[in-house]
Amino acid sequence: MRFVKGFLLLLTSTLCLAQSPVDRITAPIEFGLTVPLKGNLHGGARPEFDQGRVDGSMEMQAVSLVFKPSPAQQSALDQLLAQQQDRMSPNYHKWLTPVQFGDRFGMSKSDLGKVISWLQSQGLTVTRIAPNRNEVFFSGKAAQVESAFHTELHNYLVNGEMHFANATEPSLPAALSGVALAIRNLHNFEPKPRARVREVPASEASPHFTSSISGSHFLAPDDFATIYDVQGLYGAGIDGTGQKIAVIGQSAISLTDVHNFRSAAGLPAKDPALLLVPGSGSSTICPGDEGESDLDVEWSGGVAKNASIILVYVGVPSGQTCSNRTNGAFDALDYAINPMPAVPQIATIISISYGLCENTNSATGITQAQALSLQALAQQANMQGQTITSASGDNGAADCEDPQTTSALRGLAVDIPAAIPEVTGVGGNEFTGDSATCPSTGCPSNTAPADPPYWSGSGVGTDTISSALEYIPEMAWNDTLDTTDNPQGFLSASGGGASIYFMKPAWQAGTGMRAVPDIALNASPFHDAYLFCSEDGPNGTKVPSCTSGFRDPSQNLSVVGGTSAGAPTFAAILALVDQSLIASGFESAPGLGPINSILYKLAVSNPASFNDVTSGDNIVACTKASPNCPASGGQFGFKAGPGYDQVTGLGSVNANTLAAAWAGTPNFTLQTNAATFSVVAGNPVPVTVTVHPLNGFNSALTFTCSDPASESTCVPPSGATTQSSVTFNITTTAPTARRGSPFSRRGGVFYALLVPGLLGILITAAQRKPSARGMRLLGLIMVLGFSTLWLGACGGGSSSSNKNPGTTKGTYTVKLSATSGGTNPISNSTQVTLIVQ
Repeated sequence: MRFVKGFLLLLTSTLCLAQSPVDRITAPIEFGLTVPLKGNLHGGARPEFDQGRVDGSMEMQAVSLVFKPSPAQQSALDQLLAQQQDRMSPNYHKWLTPVQFGDRFGMSKSDLGKVISWLQSQGLTVTRIAPNRNEVFFSGKAAQVESAFHTELHNYLVNGEMHFANATEPSLPAALSGVALAIRNLHNFEPKPRARVREVPASEASPHFTSSISGSHFLAPDDFATIYDVQGLYGAGIDGTGQKIAVIGQSAISLTDVHNFRSAAGLPAKDPALLLVPGSGSSTICPGDEGESDLDVEWSGGVAKNASIILVYVGVPSGQTCSNRTNGAFDALDYAINPMPAVPQIATIISISYGLCENTNSATGITQAQALSLQALAQQANMQGQTITSASGDNGAADCEDPQTTSALRGLAVDIPAAIPEVTGVGGNEFTGDSATCPSTGCPSNTAPADPPYWSGSGVGTDTISSALEYIPEMAWNDTLDTTDNPQGFLSASGGGASIYFMKPAWQAGTGMRAVPDIALNASPFHDAYLFCSEDGPNGTKVPSCTSGFRDPSQNLSVVGGTSAGAPTFAAILALVDQSLIASGFESAPGLGPINSILYKLAVSNPASFNDVTSGDNIVACTKASPNCPASGGQFGFKAGPGYDQVTGLGSVNANTLAAAWAGTPNFTLQTNAATFSVVAGNPVPVTVTVHPLNGFNSALTFTCSDPASESTCVPPSGATTQSSVTFNITTTAPTARRGSPFSRRGGVFYALLVPGLLGILITAAQRKPSARGMRLLGLIMVLGFSTLWLGACGGGSSSSNKNPGTTKGTYTVKLSATSGGTNPISNSTQVTLIVQ
């Protein structure tokens, strides 16, 4: 209660009121007419799994009511997202904080107050309001939740595990039906890790450090850096310093494993931060999830060697266990985007290797409402400068299948969050250029030969930690039919396909639904797997961790694969790209925001940034008469090919080349403080021009401008300057009197008559020998005549025809330009409209 009051006080004192959301809850929230909240019934809540209703006294924690932006807010949100990625926009990379996001795109203070009051009236305890003001967290007993949302909570036994979920769609009072999007954590079917962990015996000649015992190859961080062109960034001093990467987990870890990994890999000692989501329960090491956390922490920090790695994870609530808790990785993702208001941004790059498939009928699926609520979070993250990478799944084109399945039963599917357009989905490749078995001469027991041109050998009794020599050709990862390494035939391939929830974004060519993945990196747990240190072995069994390099006391190795490895390693590459942009002056602060549109543009403009993977597939076996399976049974899936494909995306990356292409050519744009200026003739017009540097541009500029009219002047700033804004002065001309011509049309007639008359008087006076008085009169006449003549010539008189009208009324275009110096000058210009009244 104290927190809720404090939050309401914070809302009341918010300074950013200019764009405050309008009230949308216009009627009282009360019992009476209710409306079902569609899309919130989990696929595991099926009658054949039903074990009866839960105990009404069961504690429900971390449940949340999620709201959607209004149509006007969504339109403004989409517009700002586009501007933040447009280098020509003044909003380019002007990231928001979660509180600022809430001030613009969240619920109004009044509406939140109504929601809080209604939840409390149902006996529920409001525990937190997200800073985005679109999510209210609450807790209570199961019976209270059932009553508030007009549903029943039942137990379901699925794949040997007991879960609970709402048995019917929840309902809300009619006053909330137009603003609510989803109710999260009414069930405890949590997302699944995508890591494939193996323990390799010391003597096994398993494809592919170079092992001094077997001659086999495995990936250590420096091998990854060599293969994917990260070494070039290291050589330029780019190692992740100043960058923060949040990895999402469902388990605590032992720091000893991280210490051992970094020592074995030759990395500097650097502990990750362990951030337990507040209110999520006690910090607990959970078998099956600990290995995922170890992989993500170790390898994100292994590639971005000096980045700050933060494990954001959920605990286990009191009275619950790792397998039946009410929260999971998506709650940790939520907190990485929406921390407590007083907590600074946790990280600019987020990696998540947990997911659920797009399917409303699967126990491993996610409903559309839940997927849309995650998309709203991803959009908020992007607007805050955060980038999310996500594993695309390990079951090939059949993402919904249970672990250790040999034939698909639930049809084609892709993985969430990877399928969300604002998330970068990472698929899987495997190497084809090295030997998959021992050389024909056999595997020496005391020395391993080189495997040119891709791998070096090892010395006698010595493991070579960094043995990769260059990029190794790749194909799509699919070990499903590899009877040597995967004799059971379990589905084991790069996740990919087409979404059923999200339309194809503009940056993906063509029409239809969003295609997955976006890029792909090494993923095979068999052929050149990733080395790591973890006490969490295959299927959650406990194993000895690394003690001698990467080996355990029995000289065995722990290795891992799956698209889980791609998400944290690509997150690390992005951290290096971001650091390189900052170091080169191309960016001012960390944060890339949404990157997919950039990746797809670079694939066209700078194809060398990617390694196009053109062979292989993610085709898997399917069961006859199951969804999407051919009528005769057989297989389904997709093939890799030139360009983009739904197996490997754009391919793998060359990190150093990608970073250079990302920066682009230094340039600048000019922006005026207004597009149109109105002025009364004679008044000056100051026009301020702001210089927006692009891609690290920092040269001095010389400014020029055109003259908008014959009677005005445009004066640019003098000399070259590096100032971020300058002022041009445009001076218009006021109407003024001018000297009239004695031979003008009207004056000419007068003077034509006056001059002959005066001459006549002079001649007559001369002939008559005038008296003194006459001569005086004649002189006076001459003075008056010539005075009149002079006055006319000087513009005297009141005739309007003798005035300068000044700058003529009308509309003029003023061109304002800037040019850089040097041997290759860059010129850009802008213009304003000048209306003279």
